[in-house]
Amino acid sequence: MDVHDKGRILIAFRTSLQARLEANATMTALARDEATSEESRAENKYDTRALEASYMAAGQGERLESLRALVAWLEGVVVEPHRAVGPATLVRAVSDAGVERTLFLAPQGGERIELDGEEVELLGLGSPLGRALAGMEADDEVEVDTPGGVARWALDEVV
Repeated sequence: MDVHDKGRILIAFRTSLQARLEANATMTALARDEATSEESRAENKYDTRALEASYMAAGQGERLESLRALVAWLEGVVVEPHRAVGPATLVRAVSDAGVERTLFLAPQGGERIELDGEEVELLGLGSPLGRALAGMEADDEVEVDTPGGVARWALDEVV
């Protein structure tokens, strides 16, 4: 894993999230139209279609803004090597259970891409693992409290 890989991973995340952003913008517009449609108008006091549609539109709008912020952040990332884990760091970690993960640290996570047959996860800096990894370097080990108990992670590489 090197800076070249990191650049390719960054491009793949940008591309994937841009496509998601466009799809989410369409879904948000549809939800907003549904919420304001004449057909959603309540027919009686128990009819909650308009209210439900407005909740859907609000949720879609929040997700859209979240995606916009993440895409904007990714567009500003400069590909450079890092010694310690922080924003825009690429990390390969192995758990004490033998699970290997390739992680790209960002303000928010949850997205995944596959590149050359390897899955790379966008890991939020505010997640339990993201907080535990912050400031760590290659060959360091961290412990993370999980619902299943304490998980130990060894950092194989930090780029």
